[in-house]
Amino acid sequence: MIDYLRMLRIKDWIKFYPLFPLLGAYLAGGGRSEIMLVLIAYMFIIGYAFVVNNYYDAEIDRQHRGKVESGTNPLAMGRVDEKGVLLLMSALVSISLFISLWLDLLGAAFVVLNLLVLTAYSARRIRLKERYLWDMASHGLMFGTLPFISGFVLSGGDPSRGIILISLLVFIVGCEALIAHQIVDYAEDVESTTTTVTRIGEKNGLLMLGGLAALSLVFAFASARFYQLSLVMTAASTLCLVAYPAYSLRGMLNDIGHRPSAERGGAYRGDPEVPSKPIPGKRELRDSGSRWGLR
Repeated sequence: MIDYLRMLRIKDWIKFYPLFPLLGAYLAGGGRSEIMLVLIAYMFIIGYAFVVNNYYDAEIDRQHRGKVESGTNPLAMGRVDEKGVLLLMSALVSISLFISLWLDLLGAAFVVLNLLVLTAYSARRIRLKERYLWDMASHGLMFGTLPFISGFVLSGGDPSRGIILISLLVFIVGCEALIAHQIVDYAEDVESTTTTVTRIGEKNGLLMLGGLAALSLVFAFASARFYQLSLVMTAASTLCLVAYPAYSLRGMLNDIGHRPSAERGGAYRGDPEVPSKPIPGKRELRDSGSRWGLR
């Protein structure tokens, strides 16, 4: 049973991703019970996101010693069976949909859309996580905009221009989360899979992350002005938006400036100094599908 709980990878998301649906529910003026139900529903939805990712990545993860030793994918380690994982995913989806339908029909429709994007992110043949720029956009939608809008509508909110501004802000933060993750995993990813950062290179990935952080500040100031937030609230929001990407890359910022190019490896499409090195047995998994491939 404990291995099925590990499939949810709760430690990977509990501190961050539930904030967006909660923010939506709070801004909608939801009562305590509504906010709690939104939180419970999205705990199941986010858990589903990580289980479905593990499910489709099991074959790939078996070939990575580090991932096997970390124990983050019990399916890849053979500690749970595929049928049990499918039942787990069905239960997570069913409970989240039941709660959503209980709260609001339109909100439930946004939840369904969220679940579809979460599935398409990892599913074979679609595999948005390995499509250039689509990985970033889908991540911003499925962990930022859609949870925020769903939480807002499930709590009885009526979207306005201000809510649209905030939904764009959380979309950008969701994009930042993925780009930061891809930068951290660049050395491993560049030899085995396709991501936006492996295609543009590590330095360009850092520039993209900085650009997204700057853009998030623009939307934060626009939202603060629309809602006439106090100077203290505006300053606190600005500090968080600046600190988040830096915190995500803690331990790397100094290292990147000192590592030689050869140690980092080149971009996926060919850094002229250091071409990427394919790993036998892994490229075939990717190239059997569409242009962007499957891991």
